[in-house]
Amino acid sequence: MPWRFLHGVASGDPLPDAIVLWTRVTPNGTSAARALVVRWQIWEGENKLLFGEDTAEERHDFTVKVDVHSRLFRPGVAYTYSFTSDGATSPWGTFRLPPKRGVALKHLDYAIFSCANRGFGNFAAYSEAVDRVAGGLDFWLHLGDFIYEYGQQKYPSPAKTRVPGLEPAHDLVSLADYRLRHAFYRLDPELQRLSAAAPMISIWDDHEVANDDWMHGAENHHEAQQGAYEARKRAAIQAYHEWLPTRPDVDVDSNRSAVPWMRWRRFDFGDLATLLMLETRLVGRTTQAEMTWASVHEDIRKILDGFLGISPYAWPGGEIEFEISKIRKKVEEHRTKKDKYMLGKEQLTWIEEQVASTSKWLLLGQAQVVQELLPPNFFQAILDQQKKDAKIAQYWKTLLHNLTKLGFVYHDFQAKKNFTTTPEMRNDFLVDLAAGRFGVQINFDGWTGYVAERERLIHLLSSTPASASAVVYGGDSHNAWAGHLKHSDGRAVAVDFDGMAVTSPGMEGIRPFVPPEFEAAAWYAANPDLASRSEPLQWKLETPNFKKT
Repeated sequence: MPWRFLHGVASGDPLPDAIVLWTRVTPNGTSAARALVVRWQIWEGENKLLFGEDTAEERHDFTVKVDVHSRLFRPGVAYTYSFTSDGATSPWGTFRLPPKRGVALKHLDYAIFSCANRGFGNFAAYSEAVDRVAGGLDFWLHLGDFIYEYGQQKYPSPAKTRVPGLEPAHDLVSLADYRLRHAFYRLDPELQRLSAAAPMISIWDDHEVANDDWMHGAENHHEAQQGAYEARKRAAIQAYHEWLPTRPDVDVDSNRSAVPWMRWRRFDFGDLATLLMLETRLVGRTTQAEMTWASVHEDIRKILDGFLGISPYAWPGGEIEFEISKIRKKVEEHRTKKDKYMLGKEQLTWIEEQVASTSKWLLLGQAQVVQELLPPNFFQAILDQQKKDAKIAQYWKTLLHNLTKLGFVYHDFQAKKNFTTTPEMRNDFLVDLAAGRFGVQINFDGWTGYVAERERLIHLLSSTPASASAVVYGGDSHNAWAGHLKHSDGRAVAVDFDGMAVTSPGMEGIRPFVPPEFEAAAWYAANPDLASRSEPLQWKLETPNFKKT
């Protein structure tokens, strides 16, 4: 039996004169070979344009990655490619390359993804992007959490698992673990279809290594059981580069100490757009663990436990507000520290240099939501709705009141069933209500936990040429957001678009007992910079001349 191409093909990091081609050759199970010659070919129509060979080696998990540079490449041409080895032929892939910086380009078609947890379901969103763009994608961005490191008992839980048989079944720690998880994900036919359809441009978030990671550690890393964090990080990033069509900064084989091997980089698409891919996890990020969502939740819970029986409508002006204001002050002192970094000084200097020479559209790809997102304010949402529709406002008010009572029968809008409130559900909801009502930030892993660093980034974006518009893309939150990034003087300097997850569940799974319209209204009430249908996004250019899926 010949060796097989079970994991499809992929291309990535497109340049006007270069493309990375990727595949993996799966051993047949009986061969003792540690390496196998793999031949590749690129076609322009019926003409074989370029060809060559590489080696699938055991030391790289039998993956093959070829960085093809050629003066024969022309912009906008649909090239096809494939691999052959040991009598087997891979699926066909296609790509097209951008024109050089400054050359006229009318439009771009691209898609943006993040947060793909295969346990929660197959990756239909990947295939959907291919179907939506009739002329084909120019590229697709993956902004992190391409895989998840959790074992099959954690996230999702067994009860919520839709795709069983996770490999390996335990948390990822070793190089073999990470390789096997990438292989498991790459078997998904929807991911294979998108990977073959257009070049990928990617950057990691945390789950490619471990939850809530930073330069020197992670929330989901425990040295006593899992060994040194640096060894785990090295293994994870090595597997990432082996299994994705990336272009590392250094020769990985000759410089294994150069973790994480890929940093910030620039892609130009003619005179239309400049894409900056930023790294926010492993290069410059300082720890976020001094304060966590769980610790602030517990602080608020302790205060509320001391005032059981007091209606949430009686919180303002009393001792509860006074005590929670102390928590808010402590939170603000923590998240506004000047010495907290996500990008780091070197990357900030690089961004400043790139912004000065951007095209009509400056696009930033990075892993997380940049705009400020305070917890939803359900009380203010009711007041705002009162001005629009008094009946709906009264319904929301009654629902909120009932959800804080034990034994209330409520409707789960996700499961589409009725349930009865439990002490745990009620108490968690009370904490959410208090955080939203009194403006206590609870997310410290995202940009909301690194306020000074966000201000430094926004200041750099404020120097974008007057002829250009800046758009920042993010992921991580599992929900879709759109809003403005504003300078300290009140000017909107960029638009922030944050995509939904491929499969990982979002807010709809946290408070399924809240009607979606009420949930959305509460987020708007707490965050005035969020865009809405009544207050659309503001652009420097009158009409966006690119298309995003």
